[in-house]
Amino acid sequence: MVISRYFVVLVMVAAGVLPGFAQQTAPQVEVSGTASINVVPDRITLEIGIEEYFRQEGADSVKVSLRMIEDMVRRTLTDAGVPDSQVTVADVGNYFDRRFSDKFRMAKRLSAVLTDFSQLDKIAENLPENGVTSFSITKLDNSDMARYNREGLKAALDAARSKAEFIAENEGLSGLSVLKVEETSPGYAVPQAFSNIAYSGGSGMENMRRIERQYSVKVTYLFRK
Repeated sequence: MVISRYFVVLVMVAAGVLPGFAQQTAPQVEVSGTASINVVPDRITLEIGIEEYFRQEGADSVKVSLRMIEDMVRRTLTDAGVPDSQVTVADVGNYFDRRFSDKFRMAKRLSAVLTDFSQLDKIAENLPENGVTSFSITKLDNSDMARYNREGLKAALDAARSKAEFIAENEGLSGLSVLKVEETSPGYAVPQAFSNIAYSGGSGMENMRRIERQYSVKVTYLFRK
């Protein structure tokens, strides 16, 4: 009776271990899939820095007020089709350093949201030459970006499956099923700021006319022999 009990215990242990062992030795492969998309932005956030300056009128040096410079910049934005409701003050103020000047100059940064690059071109061409200290794109976005993200991720998953199917066919395997999916997308970088001088010369700005995003996944598939 003692021997038969040990035999039953061993059979029960074997019955519990064998299915797990079979599962661990099932053929599997880990593959990666990548995709990229380029999207035309319909929301372009532009920042323009302005600062008071002194102009020479005869023998006198006259300060051009910040209000006058801002009015000229806002007029340029309006002429380019940017409504005043899309223009906000991003920052105001300045610091005073007597090493460079003995006269204080007030400064301000305006933020404007554009809908296309034709507006940007027109603004860059018509901004006043004096009083503008910076001109930079701070953000590119698309109002339908969630849909583009889904399309990019699906393309990466399709690329991974295509690799797995090729491996299965080559190795004589079948019954492709997903065991694990891990998204490894790197995201995308914040656009680089370009000055108005660089923009007017066309230096590197063509790369700013698209939102480029990279998508990547890592997928583990199981097969049947």
